[in-house]
Amino acid sequence: MHLDDFRLLPGYTNAGNCLPAKIHEIKHTHHAEELRRFSGRESNRSLDSTLSGCSIYVDPSISSELQNKVVEAASREGASFVEQWFVGCNVSHVVTEGTSIQRYLGYSSNLITPLWILKTAKEKQVQRLVNMSVDLARQVGLMLEDVHNGISGKEAVKQKVLDEVGYKERQQIVNSAKNGVRSRRGRRMQTCQTPIRPITPNNLLDSICWSISEATSTASIYTDSFSAEDPNENHTSIFFDAKGDGKDADASFSNSTRPLTESEKSELIFKNHFLTILFPIDRFSEIGPSTRTFFSHNGFTCLQVLDHIHAFYQENMPSHEIEVAIHTDSRHADRLRSVYSSKETAERGYVMFKRIEFLGSRTSFEMLKRVSGDNNSNVYELLLRA
Repeated sequence: MHLDDFRLLPGYTNAGNCLPAKIHEIKHTHHAEELRRFSGRESNRSLDSTLSGCSIYVDPSISSELQNKVVEAASREGASFVEQWFVGCNVSHVVTEGTSIQRYLGYSSNLITPLWILKTAKEKQVQRLVNMSVDLARQVGLMLEDVHNGISGKEAVKQKVLDEVGYKERQQIVNSAKNGVRSRRGRRMQTCQTPIRPITPNNLLDSICWSISEATSTASIYTDSFSAEDPNENHTSIFFDAKGDGKDADASFSNSTRPLTESEKSELIFKNHFLTILFPIDRFSEIGPSTRTFFSHNGFTCLQVLDHIHAFYQENMPSHEIEVAIHTDSRHADRLRSVYSSKETAERGYVMFKRIEFLGSRTSFEMLKRVSGDNNSNVYELLLRA
């Protein structure tokens, strides 16, 4: 706005707090000359060179294309440009945007955007600037820095408290782990005490009927349907399919299983604190098993073991597994290769492919077979079948 327009505004005072900042900030031009330049008597000159006498610095973070437009538009309006900026330099305007604004807050009075320059050049009229004191600008800069870092004021205190709580929790976990190690070590050193009896393949989940692709609540147990009957009775009729449609055979099989009871789910089947399982990865066992070790203070119940197995195969295959798996031979590997080379994966930056999908139809739980080792070995191989 021109000076004469400001004088017509209600509440105008000689303090000039509504005037554009350049009237006060340009040091090398006499105050009276500035007033004349913005007055109506020299309106024609102002229209011809709107930014005459302004020295401008353009932040390098602005794109090259936009920088060129700013330089072209401002130069046409009489502005000059400087190549370097430093605290205390004689630059009237700084063109900046985005996060780089914080660098100049409190050190440069006139912070403007590229749009401000382009609009000023287009309308042949200096756009309005909002001024603030240097100390206030620095406070705003500090506030923006705190927001950028995600911590400000009370949040910093809260974060410090949370860090202290987290530190104490970790200390408690470490102390508990030390005590557990010492207590187990003490029991092992007592030679008169019976050592931990390893679980054999014959009694470790040997009766479980379950597909690892399904939830653990679907697990059931094979039952002996003949145990309560006369051993001399001929049971061939149970499996005889008179119609040839397979319905009787399916019915006889479904009758030979029953859901796990609550007591069976919570039964402690492995009393050691550690359990290591060797998980098969691919359909035809071209890749060796993947090892995963679990820890429990109280040992492992039947349902806990099943939950660990189910959770493992619901995970996405990690990158190191995928780099090997794409070389295996199966139709599931073909699908993995398609996902691996897809445009969606390239945009996402990582492959999403669940382990259970790579096993195909090999999902039926057979048993956990104890791997040979010392008497207290806690390593078991998971056997699956199609």
